[in-house]
Amino acid sequence: MRKKLLLAALVMATMLRAQDVAPDMTGMETDACSWTSSVRMGWNLGNSMESAGGEWDDSSGTWKNVWQANRNEWETAWGNPKTTKAMLQAVKAAGFDAVRLPVRWRAHVLSEQTLQIDPLWMNRVQQIVDWCMELDLKVVLNTHHESWLEYHPVFSRQASINAALATLWKQIATRFRDYDGRLDFAGVNEVQINWKQPTAENNAVMNSYNQTFVDAVRSTGGRNYYRNLVVQTYSCNASYGLSGLELPTDVVSGRIAVEFHYYNPYNYCSGQPGSYYYWGEAFRDKGQIAPETESALQALFRQIRKKWFEQGYGVVVGEYGVSCHYTTNDRTTQEANMQYYMKCVAAEARKNGFAAFAWDNNAFGNGSEKYGIFDRNNNMNVRAPFLLNGIKEGSLAELEPLEDDNTEYVGTVLWEGERELNWGNGLQLNIPASSFADFTTDGKLVVSVRQIPSANYDDLQLCMGNDWKGCPFIVGGSTYNGDYSPRNVNGTTSESYTIACGFSNETLTKLRSYGLYLQGFGLILTKVVLSPSGATGIVPQQQQPTRASSTLYDLSGRRAGKSARIVISNGRKVLRP
Repeated sequence: MRKKLLLAALVMATMLRAQDVAPDMTGMETDACSWTSSVRMGWNLGNSMESAGGEWDDSSGTWKNVWQANRNEWETAWGNPKTTKAMLQAVKAAGFDAVRLPVRWRAHVLSEQTLQIDPLWMNRVQQIVDWCMELDLKVVLNTHHESWLEYHPVFSRQASINAALATLWKQIATRFRDYDGRLDFAGVNEVQINWKQPTAENNAVMNSYNQTFVDAVRSTGGRNYYRNLVVQTYSCNASYGLSGLELPTDVVSGRIAVEFHYYNPYNYCSGQPGSYYYWGEAFRDKGQIAPETESALQALFRQIRKKWFEQGYGVVVGEYGVSCHYTTNDRTTQEANMQYYMKCVAAEARKNGFAAFAWDNNAFGNGSEKYGIFDRNNNMNVRAPFLLNGIKEGSLAELEPLEDDNTEYVGTVLWEGERELNWGNGLQLNIPASSFADFTTDGKLVVSVRQIPSANYDDLQLCMGNDWKGCPFIVGGSTYNGDYSPRNVNGTTSESYTIACGFSNETLTKLRSYGLYLQGFGLILTKVVLSPSGATGIVPQQQQPTRASSTLYDLSGRRAGKSARIVISNGRKVLRP
């Protein structure tokens, strides 16, 4: 007992000393948006440092059926070899510039009373981080598979979980306090209860985890006072975050990033029985494609960008990928399809300033949970070149300007007035096929709406013809899909919003035959315009702007709105601070 008390006192003394370290901004100049937008190719060291050599018994809060007694050897418990610097060198050589390092921590404490992390485990994690730093790889270090935390976002466990989370993060942050801005911390992972939609209670507890994490790291001072920190949406589901995430308060500005994971559509990415083998409009002629296509990806990432990135918060796609699955009669095409999927996700992340980390668990074959890229048991040979090639292709994309919703568009006014969208009880607008006869991919369908604050939610839905169930997603190649909620982007207001939708050639062909229907809920429709190409080219300025009110232009030659980050200034393309 005396030894335990002395150990507890030592841990507490270390934490108290940590708070006395003055803030240090040396090497910490990069803010969260700049950090995430600088990552071209991110990779996960999956199923290694978060592995476990036993089964967690959630009812008793203990481990059972332990098959690997030495917990410092749990790195290999799930069949992967120990991580080496050579492995990371291979990752670097393949083009990756950032590594997400999932780590399980509480399974490696010396005492449940003090929660002191075993120095041997801490040293091992630090060794891997050091190798990454030597290779100039950015790192996101997190807590992962902490079952005691991730399974219990409920009020009855909130206080005890937050206390433990703070204790762990103060130790982790103190150990890595002197590392420069290439190292980010991520608070938790996929907090959820049976993957169900969160309740108000679940969201409140999840938000408290994020606040506890930020407070704990900042309290250690030094470079951690300015370090970019990554907080998570509930279950790392982006849609849940758009409506339920409350960003933590912070002592510094611009140093928080939001994390979500992207395995959408899951009935394609998971490779489970019954999964689709094709994804995307580009592969529609190859077989039955998953319902969510390129437009759904683009729409979601745009909403996320407007909600967080454009408001000064970085965005991290902590995991994305597709489990290798194929049929023997069309394996080549299906691998090409998986390559295309990885390319599209990586490219959309780059276009919107997100840092995206491909999930690699070193598992290969055909079916579920086969996310491996590099064979860690065989000299890091690339066994899924189609996945790697897709990531490389997508990484070539650059941050693109965000089209301003308040841009003035000219064209043919199809409808104008004040009508409530209330599904079948409100306006359902039919735009005839003839309206699209001379329309091209350069044009936009421009829909202006105003929110109804008293509504429980809002939604704008488009479909081809009048088939709401069969064809709800029709805006191929656009930043919007068939379901769009202004509230998820802008919050609950009574303001007006303009939504500009573009169309692919394939979609236009169908619209010329079936026409377009528009409906929704919680919105007042005010105007619908078909606008042809309005690009006027780049209009250079005569003088370099010296004040915020100087005129700037977007890449289409229009006056740039407040949300545009890439603008034309004095004839030059610049990234707005």
